[in-house]
Amino acid sequence: MPGGTGARRAGHGGEGRYIERRVEVKIAKTAGFCWGVRRTVDKVMEVADQSSGPVVTLGPIIHNPQAVARFREKGVGTVNAVGEVADGTTVVVRTHGAVKEELERADGRGLEVVDGTCPYVKYPQAMAQRLSAEGYHVVIVGDANHAEIKGVVSFSEGPCTVVKPGGPIPEIPAKKVAVIAQTTCIGADFEAVVGALALRHKEVRAVNTICNDTEERQADARSLAREVDAVVVVGGKNSANTRHLAEICREIQGRTWHVETEAELRPEWFEGCRVVGLSAGASTPDWVVEGVASWLRALRPQGAP
Repeated sequence: MPGGTGARRAGHGGEGRYIERRVEVKIAKTAGFCWGVRRTVDKVMEVADQSSGPVVTLGPIIHNPQAVARFREKGVGTVNAVGEVADGTTVVVRTHGAVKEELERADGRGLEVVDGTCPYVKYPQAMAQRLSAEGYHVVIVGDANHAEIKGVVSFSEGPCTVVKPGGPIPEIPAKKVAVIAQTTCIGADFEAVVGALALRHKEVRAVNTICNDTEERQADARSLAREVDAVVVVGGKNSANTRHLAEICREIQGRTWHVETEAELRPEWFEGCRVVGLSAGASTPDWVVEGVASWLRALRPQGAP
């Protein structure tokens, strides 16, 4: 059993009764699939069950290897570009959306496309298109290499600059600037970019495109980290929102670990812990969260008095 014995004698008059003490596990209220991800996952399963031909997702449907593996078991493949798709295949657009040109290629080939883009991701896409059409230089606070941002950039009809959170803000040769954000962006990073640009440009329009679930999940993570002796954040290592949760928790509780499954957990990480917090990214399946929670519940405190 992980974590050693950790048993404690109890009772009166030499009864010899032992009460086994376990680590308490506190799970964040918003741990696991968000509404948008669950919607997309359900849509993929529905298409896989109903389609008579092959089904693929345009990019990993969500940033979680365990979920992608389950889709593969259902016969759902993954492609990186429409050019890889055979005729007669149903294409499901992943939660993070797709590059506009890829969607146009699929339409041009007459492929059946099922749009699994999260509605909250569609919002920055629409704003990038609208604001650029109104003559604004669009600034997006986010990760330029992330699938969501690549899609948002493709909808801009004019100049567009991606600013990495916490990174330098380049000089932008425009009087009118509009700022939007990756849906998983931390609010303080968005605010910092808006504030800096407001001192440089005559007109700065800020549109908060951060997902409400993201803000709530991050607030829950902060609260949780203050109440526990250690934190485990569960989710794909390539999931931006999960990495942000781990960063937020680590700022408050140094004993924070980001894992994909319980197989990565180590008993020594929790030496002296009585209460362990558990948070999870929006793309983390419920069964993965429960696997980690079960492992932690079986843990006996090491070194705790």
